[in-house]
Amino acid sequence: HNKIGDDGISAIAATLNSSSVRSLDVRGCDFTILGVKCLSTTLSTNQNIRALWLSGNDMTFEGARLITQAAVDNGKCEHVFFGGEYENDDVVKKMRIILVDRRSQNASNKDSSKDVDGTKQKSLEESPQQQP
Repeated sequence: HNKIGDDGISAIAATLNSSSVRSLDVRGCDFTILGVKCLSTTLSTNQNIRALWLSGNDMTFEGARLITQAAVDNGKCEHVFFGGEYENDDVVKKMRIILVDRRSQNASNKDSSKDVDGTKQKSLEESPQQQP
């Protein structure tokens, strides 16, 4: 755990704007709602980020809600882990249901896309070649 604080998490958030990072573990980094605001702004626009680990930070319930809403707005993020008391917040719980549904939907889409691709490939192989 690196105690990078709000300045450190703000710097990380700034670099994530043009990054392909898919998961971010910032547990115990000692940031507050100020750092959360920077991170949530980045998370809401960077659709590469799929998972966040945030436990051990003093982000307040407002911060947990901001991060979770940003994950929902992101459209691709599937996991946000807070640990501790933030996990029990009713607003966070409701928004996390959306993330769980997204994971399920993404898993279904992956399975169905394999079937579709397999079907397409098979039908292409079975179709006669056309002569020019």
